[in-house]
Amino acid sequence: MEFNDVVVTVLVTVLTAVITFLGSEIKKNVRARTIFNVLEPLAKDAVVAAQKLGVTEYLSGAMKKNHAIKTVTRALLDAGFTVKDEQVIVNAVEQAYAKQRDLLKQYPQKEKED
Repeated sequence: MEFNDVVVTVLVTVLTAVITFLGSEIKKNVRARTIFNVLEPLAKDAVVAAQKLGVTEYLSGAMKKNHAIKTVTRALLDAGFTVKDEQVIVNAVEQAYAKQRDLLKQYPQKEKED
């Protein structure tokens, strides 16, 4: 076997390994990008749903936040996605609440009964 053949064989082997690695990383990135693309609308809907739930039963702010976080997490799991860092979901819910404050004010909240 000539030196050129050895070099070509090594390069082909290395390129195959690199292409395989890059392919798996691209798939991970597409999956992560998909999660982030659906996370914002899910968080917005979950925040509105939690706020609407507060119309008929008393929920503190923390309870509504937890309800929204659980709703988003459940929706992602049902769609086959897992988010290992829950803080990402928490941040999305908090951002959705901040962006929709005026909209959320239209739902009068039930008062706490003594």
